[in-house]
Amino acid sequence: MKYFFVLLLLLPATHGHALTLTNPHWRVDIDPATLAASTTAANGTTTRISSAADVGTVSALVHTRDTLSWQWGDATQVRAALVGDTLQMTFERSTAGATQWPRLPAGPHALLLPLHEGYYLPADDTVWRDELLNAYGEINTTEDLTLPVIGLAWPDRVLSILFATPFNNTVRFSADGPGVAVAAEHHFNTLNRTAPYTVIVSLDAPDWLAPAKRYRAWLQAQGGFVPLKDKLARLPDGDKLIGASHLYLWGDRLLVEQDVRDWATLKALLPRAWIRKDAEALQALTAAHSGPYVQQVLVTAINAALAEQFPGDTAAAMQQRRHQLDATLGRALQPEALRGDSASPRMIHALQAAGLPRLWLGLPDWTAGWASPGAVDAAVQAGYLVAPYDSYDTALPDGNDNPSWLSAQLGQDAFERCGIMKPDGQRIKGFQGSGVYTNAACIRPLMERRVHDLRAQTPYNSWFLDVAATGMLFDDSDPAKPTSQAQDAANRNAALAWLSDTQKLVVGSEVGSAVVNRHIVFAHGAQTSGFGWADPQMRRERGSPYYLGAWAPEHQPAFFFRQSQLKPRYQQLYFNPARRLPLLQAAFHDSVVSTHHWTLDSLKFRESRSTTELLQQLYNVPPLLNVSVATAAPRIAYLHQLDAFFRLVHEQLFDQALVDFRWRDAAGQVQQTTFADGSVIVANFSDRPQQVDAHTLPARSASARLADGRTVDFTSPAWP
Repeated sequence: MKYFFVLLLLLPATHGHALTLTNPHWRVDIDPATLAASTTAANGTTTRISSAADVGTVSALVHTRDTLSWQWGDATQVRAALVGDTLQMTFERSTAGATQWPRLPAGPHALLLPLHEGYYLPADDTVWRDELLNAYGEINTTEDLTLPVIGLAWPDRVLSILFATPFNNTVRFSADGPGVAVAAEHHFNTLNRTAPYTVIVSLDAPDWLAPAKRYRAWLQAQGGFVPLKDKLARLPDGDKLIGASHLYLWGDRLLVEQDVRDWATLKALLPRAWIRKDAEALQALTAAHSGPYVQQVLVTAINAALAEQFPGDTAAAMQQRRHQLDATLGRALQPEALRGDSASPRMIHALQAAGLPRLWLGLPDWTAGWASPGAVDAAVQAGYLVAPYDSYDTALPDGNDNPSWLSAQLGQDAFERCGIMKPDGQRIKGFQGSGVYTNAACIRPLMERRVHDLRAQTPYNSWFLDVAATGMLFDDSDPAKPTSQAQDAANRNAALAWLSDTQKLVVGSEVGSAVVNRHIVFAHGAQTSGFGWADPQMRRERGSPYYLGAWAPEHQPAFFFRQSQLKPRYQQLYFNPARRLPLLQAAFHDSVVSTHHWTLDSLKFRESRSTTELLQQLYNVPPLLNVSVATAAPRIAYLHQLDAFFRLVHEQLFDQALVDFRWRDAAGQVQQTTFADGSVIVANFSDRPQQVDAHTLPARSASARLADGRTVDFTSPAWP
């Protein structure tokens, strides 16, 4: 007989009774009672796939050469199969409950984790060991990992764990002697119980990108990978993303200091009634000079007076304010076409003059497009992409005390009906404990209505939908709209698809998690993302040099513009190039353009600035900066230096997979990426020149040798 069958009914559980699966690719031993699994290579090296769990009763066991199925305990059906060079483990349950598999003990040389973009974490790195145990003790495989994979690396091999069922999983890190153990657990509940839990395991050559490559290949086989080239070809303005650096233009003030042509005339024309309650403004009005402080006070007072006269965050209210401003103070101001905050025609012309032909421009609120209505038109005519910030994940009740949070003003009905419900009937509180988190399908009609309304007033050609692609997914137990995490992901993908396919917008979102990035073309947040959430010196202590900054003033929040110091611990953890790994890029470089989170732009930290620059050039991801009127000149000049390298290289590589990553020295201070067309980028993170392939690479520099024969060089620029 070709296969040897074993059928055992109610087999008594015995620890260590392993059965063997073999095929031409490899051999795997599995103990059905404990779910322990291991593989042994031809040279005798054994790799543990999963440690033993609690002993369970085994029944209805069927064993062939390359498959094994059995009933484990009272409620779990297990199937193990060798499919090519992979082991596929599938679990099904007849009742709600949890299944823990795999259990990975300490012992590998390093962990390969797609936390944010990706990290290579050697077992002897005690700082990262503590961070995994304390900051990442329990995570999930859709939001906390940008790819649903985990890698375990030895000098001669990599074990890749791919969660083919990425939803409802918890990954726990725990101390295991001097190392870290990893355990995954899948939660079956009333919403997802009929869906199996499948994990795919493979043993690969010593390639640190192996887990990401395995996921990419699996996704392609499922028909779930969409090339960026195909996505952009369907969009009228899609090609404008190629080679584009990313900028957020802050502020929606109708009047800024630069708009005033004659301060003496402005003082004479300013109605005293506008500022009668503002003692500081009254004093500034009578000041003999018109220095920066006086200018700032008067501009703030005028904007506040206009908002008081014509309240509301609507296009009509903004238009009334503009007309009142022009009618009352116009003789002291620049022509209206030249006025405005950072989202203004004046800014667009400055960006063009700086030699920045391709840009993605984000407005932190759509009110900026109303404050200076010619700006978006000017940007589109300049060849730029322009998008408002938008979000539907938190709904606030009517009459809330945070009216400036415009995206969350979704109405009382949405607050009462669309909130995510826990099994106990309570709604899940929204962002920072305000309002409720919402069900994407329930809120979809409001999204479509708002998008239609905003586009009818402003000609955006791009859209940024915050949170939707973070991988933050919910089980909604509301009887009126029961939704599993898998369905939640499908609903979010459908909403993003509507923006792209129906509205023909260049759509982006936050992070770009693998399970929700099919219909986006760019993502903000994976390259550099948040950390130190519980660190009071970063988050609360305003006198600390490590303080990230306040969320004020609205036109230039310090949180986005303050260049903070970086604690040595965080620099070692998150900005040490020898710990960074382009896992997300290895899976999606030619599908989604990803970059930094807007709260941590390219300039956020002094100590890591050059490392940030070199990482983005090495991975071929765009720089991202926040810009305000006051910071525009130096930041635009700085961006030009980053853009000159990135744009030329991205135009060559935007549709090329990142296929190889390696260190070119023993310490990881010189690194190399290779792309599918053969183009190579090398970065020197060290403070001294390095010899690479008979070429001298200057300190803090990168060089791209493109497949068409061009060489493009970059050196980290100076910054004030």
